[in-house]
Amino acid sequence: MTSLRWGLALSGWVALAVVTFLSDALVLRIVVTTAFLLVCPGLAASRWARSGTVRATDRTAVLETGVLAVTVSVSMAVLVALPLFLSGTFTVTRALLALATATSVLALLPGPGGQRRGAPRTAPDPRSRTADPTRPEPPASE
Repeated sequence: MTSLRWGLALSGWVALAVVTFLSDALVLRIVVTTAFLLVCPGLAASRWARSGTVRATDRTAVLETGVLAVTVSVSMAVLVALPLFLSGTFTVTRALLALATATSVLALLPGPGGQRRGAPRTAPDPRSRTADPTRPEPPASE
């Protein structure tokens, strides 16, 4: 597992600990909580749902991932806060607990599709019904 996945999985719990144990007026509490709420849930969700690998050298891919992470993070925060507000049970601790749990689960789960990266892929069986009979055979390699 990469350090990014572990960092995402632990980020919500660090933010929850900071909110729980530090006083309300500290700048550290505001910075850590805001950074978590704006980046981490969306980055975990977009990393989990991504079909391919993103190269860190491609500026547009990094910018796209950043914008997507912020957008999905804000959306997830709204989806968590709204039911808590409507039920009259909203607290910052409860909202962070729900988001930390979702972020950890999304960061630690393997990507969708059931295959792990690097797993060998099998070639389709040419005798199966899904094989196209009209397609010519590929040339034999020497």
